[in-house]
Amino acid sequence: RERLLKKQAKEKALKELLDQLKGKPNVTKDGRNMMVYCNIGSPADIDAVLQNDGGGIGLFRSEFLYLQGLFRTEFLFMDRNSAPGENEQFEAYKTVAERMGGRRVIIRTLDIGADKQADYFHLDKEENPAMGLRAIRICLTRLEVFRTQLRALYRASAYGKIAIMFPMIIALEEVLEIKEIVAQVRKELDFEGIPYKKDIQLGIMIETPAAAMISDDLA
Repeated sequence: RERLLKKQAKEKALKELLDQLKGKPNVTKDGRNMMVYCNIGSPADIDAVLQNDGGGIGLFRSEFLYLQGLFRTEFLFMDRNSAPGENEQFEAYKTVAERMGGRRVIIRTLDIGADKQADYFHLDKEENPAMGLRAIRICLTRLEVFRTQLRALYRASAYGKIAIMFPMIIALEEVLEIKEIVAQVRKELDFEGIPYKKDIQLGIMIETPAAAMISDDLA
């Protein structure tokens, strides 16, 4: 009991110290500005970000829209026979962008595969699913799903500061293909007269050995 009371007091003191930092700039002692962002899995997590003075959202895991209901935390993928439509995704991204009040929201495109399965993708069993058909490799072979998500993201960009990040990249050719698809989506939205921000930042995750080895080319 005494040991746990000491641990409790230490945690309380740490929380009080962190509370004192809310609202202050994130600057190191040598004057470097740091971006302290939060990760979320659904729009319902935004309250915690705002309460704790998050500088932005470093990762919005969009696949949770496929595995979870919008604004819910329970898993619903067993009740879903297809991917969510453009408007459903748009509303979720728009909600996050608006509520963050101009702070940057980095949204990762679909990262289905490996431990995150959705039956309607009908993925074959693989010996090494973590490095197999997943994430961007699925998106580039299921273009309708990918283009739908990109349209929703670009539409939502009109309501906040959205950036898009592509996961599990292993080759420069993937990035070039992504940029071609993005250009097509933007052309469609222009033709339809749908507003979006022209300066959305696009980026990738350096998380595979291949990406680490060719990071200079990818940059």
